[in-house]
Amino acid sequence: MTIKYYLGIQSYANHDCGASIVKYNTKSKKIDYVCISEERLIRKKYPYTFPIHSINYCMEHFKLKNLNRINYIISDWIKIKRWLRSGPSYNYSMFDYFKEKFNFPQKKIIQIDHHLAHAASVYYTSKFKESAILIVDGLGSDLETTTFYMGQNNKIKEIKKYKDHGIGTAYGAVTNHILNLGTGGEGKTMGLAPYGKKYKNQIKIKVKLNGIKNDFSEFMKRNPLSDTLNQINPNLRPNPIKVKHRYCKNKNHLSKYFSGVAYDIQDTAEKVMSHLGKEIYRDTKSENICIAGGVALNSVANKKLLDKSKFKNIFVFPACSDAGIPFGAALWGLFNFEKNVKKHQVNFDNAYTGRNYSNESILKILKKFKINYSKTDEKLIAKYISQGKVIGRCAGKSEYGPRALGNRSILADARNPKMRNYLNKNVKHREMFRPFAPVILEEKNSEYFDLKQPSPYMLLVAKSHKAKLIPSAIHVDNTARVQTVNTKQNLNLYNIIKNFYKLTGVPVILNTSFNDAGEPMVESPLDSLICFLQTKIDCLILNEFMIEKKNIKKLSIKNILNYRKNLISGKERKIIRNLMKPLSMKEFKIKKKLYTNEAIFFAIKNSKNKLKNLFSNLKNKKILLVGSNDHTIIICKMFKKYFKNLDLSFYNLPNKNDFLEVKNKPNLKKISNLNKINSYDKIIISSFEFQRDIVDFISEKVNKDKIFQIYDNSSRSLMDSFLIKNIRTKKRIYKFGTQTKII
Repeated sequence: MTIKYYLGIQSYANHDCGASIVKYNTKSKKIDYVCISEERLIRKKYPYTFPIHSINYCMEHFKLKNLNRINYIISDWIKIKRWLRSGPSYNYSMFDYFKEKFNFPQKKIIQIDHHLAHAASVYYTSKFKESAILIVDGLGSDLETTTFYMGQNNKIKEIKKYKDHGIGTAYGAVTNHILNLGTGGEGKTMGLAPYGKKYKNQIKIKVKLNGIKNDFSEFMKRNPLSDTLNQINPNLRPNPIKVKHRYCKNKNHLSKYFSGVAYDIQDTAEKVMSHLGKEIYRDTKSENICIAGGVALNSVANKKLLDKSKFKNIFVFPACSDAGIPFGAALWGLFNFEKNVKKHQVNFDNAYTGRNYSNESILKILKKFKINYSKTDEKLIAKYISQGKVIGRCAGKSEYGPRALGNRSILADARNPKMRNYLNKNVKHREMFRPFAPVILEEKNSEYFDLKQPSPYMLLVAKSHKAKLIPSAIHVDNTARVQTVNTKQNLNLYNIIKNFYKLTGVPVILNTSFNDAGEPMVESPLDSLICFLQTKIDCLILNEFMIEKKNIKKLSIKNILNYRKNLISGKERKIIRNLMKPLSMKEFKIKKKLYTNEAIFFAIKNSKNKLKNLFSNLKNKKILLVGSNDHTIIICKMFKKYFKNLDLSFYNLPNKNDFLEVKNKPNLKKISNLNKINSYDKIIISSFEFQRDIVDFISEKVNKDKIFQIYDNSSRSLMDSFLIKNIRTKKRIYKFGTQTKII
């Protein structure tokens, strides 16, 4: 077979779901690819759906009529390395049902570690022959949060991993459970941080840094923090933060407290990333570093890592969040299933991985809705920007990842000091504290910003040397998330800025994503037209066509929205017929009930049953519980009746509780050291929070067969099992901060 196709998708319902196909010609050795996020196609932000539209989009790009042409699907895994129900305690949704009905042989579906897919996305698209690879994420396979890899030639080798806690999880917890900025709101937290500072009434975000470990166990609970119970009843949703804290209900983010919290978690992120940079350099001694994972979107921390480490070169993948997993997975498949593929064959010169929309298709839409247009004129666009007009640009292939890089962008004059507030209020309809980015001619980069290398993907933040010239693209702390552009990456965008430079003497314009608040970035010309009509954008560029708001006659937005809605739903029906085995809503409801009950079991009943069975089979045995006071007390309360025929002792981790404040002690014999640990028949880890640490600690002292771990990576703590008497309860099981009344 001359042409091979590798399809990459995520294995679980993800807010960043999407698809990628990598095409490989075994004769010419040419590599081609296409990538897209599902939200762009169905116009729903953070959809958590099976990416049938993305798969179809990629197949259409390569003119593939059915799945038979796909050689392999490469995917990640989350809790168990299997295709179906990889997260057994997660809620069963239409995503899972579609996976079951997806008409592709499971023997040709290959699953790899989530972080390995991230590593493949960034290393194989970099220009480095060898590189350290740092992956820092919220949560990956088997609770992984941080991984060190080394990339050399065409191979990626794992060095070490860290699980359970991490800066990605901590940053997300602050964003959601204190700042109330919602799913994907970490970028807002980063934007809010420069408005804050430390003050005496602030919470303490404690982290212990040791090698790869970035341990937040004194600040928050460990993963997993999400399961089916979260979906069934919000009162069962755990608050991950252990310390007492406030919750931002009234959007008063700029208050001292909440801006101070944002400052603290951002400062912590920068310290953690700088530490990890130094650690991975010690392990690899490479001059180059590749970074991916959700935390790599923190462009401020990326720059701090580069400045404070010995790395000379950095590459951050533009779709470094989970949006990039499909491409990374597909690339991994290519390099591991095909012989003699060379890294330099992957020509990743820009982030424009979407499909082209033809001028004919654009013209068809303009004629349908009787919209006047003229020919796109780059000099006129530059003139309009210099006059204070706001331009929406949808041209060429769409960008991969969350950053608009000129092809799906709103462009404006960064020199105008009022432009930032105008865009936030009248165009983007979002929080006023959020900054915008400058896009600058690459050759002028160092003149305006403290950057020694290009920054084509807006993933490095730097101080500005000429902030007063471009105030609307500069944040309150005199920094900017810079995008550099050259003629090879984006000739048309470069020409617009060049013409603006000739008019004004400033080689910088303001750039932000082309979307309204709460909506994904626009993908198609039709999406762009709708956003243009619904906001105060003055001029719209659709490839060769230019539309000015002043020339638009009265249009029914409702009719255009209904037209798009019908297009999407009609296409979905066709896609389902092509990609799926027959579906049945009756069957789906039966399975949803079955797997919901199973998920509840894995979340709060499985661990209880395992411990119950263990105690029942250990009569007249000598048992040692090693763990924390609060957790051991709960075990005593739940399993007291099984203790009659057991010789039980307890070793308390010094000054450790899982997360409850308790004064009393377990009613068990207490030992002061572990010198005689081998004399016990079974050692039970009586801690949820520190289970992995305790196992590592005692594994050197005792035969591993004697160690019993209560929890797997899908379990909640026995504290939850004890507290949850009714899954429909109208009371929260955990309040903000600590909870003491149950003991």
